[in-house]
Amino acid sequence: MYFRITYLALLLSFLIACSIHGQISDSVFMLTGTVYNASYQPVPATHVIDLNTHAGAVSDSLGIFRLPVHTYDNLLFRNIVYMDTVVSVYLILQTGYLTLRQAYYPLEEARIFEWGSTYGDFRKAIIKMSNQQTLGESMGLPRRDPDYIPYDMDEAVLESTAFLLTSPVSYFYHKYNKNTKSSRKVYWLEKNREKHETFDAIISPESISEITGLSGEPLMDFMAYLFQRMVCDFKCSEFQVYSEIHGHWQVYIELFELNEKGERDK
Repeated sequence: MYFRITYLALLLSFLIACSIHGQISDSVFMLTGTVYNASYQPVPATHVIDLNTHAGAVSDSLGIFRLPVHTYDNLLFRNIVYMDTVVSVYLILQTGYLTLRQAYYPLEEARIFEWGSTYGDFRKAIIKMSNQQTLGESMGLPRRDPDYIPYDMDEAVLESTAFLLTSPVSYFYHKYNKNTKSSRKVYWLEKNREKHETFDAIISPESISEITGLSGEPLMDFMAYLFQRMVCDFKCSEFQVYSEIHGHWQVYIELFELNEKGERDK
């Protein structure tokens, strides 16, 4: 008798547990996760689709997405730069993130043609050719904006109060982490490399000598005077830089003439 009562009690407990588990697995909850690439950088604009309910979401600039799901659902992650990936909600709950692998698109066969032995032959052949689409245009990809700056390289964004309030952890990470600061420095040096080279060429001794006609020690004296007072840098246009150099040169000549006159008057 005692054994039967114990058996019935255990069976009832098992059925209650199964019922509770079924109710939990059937309930909808809000899943939050992050999408990364192989370098663990956030992947924005990734479409996340619940294959069971067809609900969807898109990851934000930090790679974060939020989507109502069930525990047993499967999610499809789709991004044009990365391979389509299907994972279970259970896996996202365990890790909190997903890493996407970069996609590689097969290219059509490339052929090289000989347009003749002279530049004239080549020029005639090019003029007769119709306008050719770029590879990106043929694939329907959007054009890259030359002024585009990734959010993690944009100092104005990273230092803004809005970024601090919306993503405080990322704000302090980008602000104080040595690796991210070094990455931004390298990024801006490379982005502004052409401007730096143009500016350095304009203020070189050879260029200043052509503008002023100076050489030797007088040239070095004027360059020391110029660099102490110059306001323009690589961000200015070439016209602005040349205008400022000419302006300082005119003032320098007047000061030099005044000094000579003062010496003669003595």
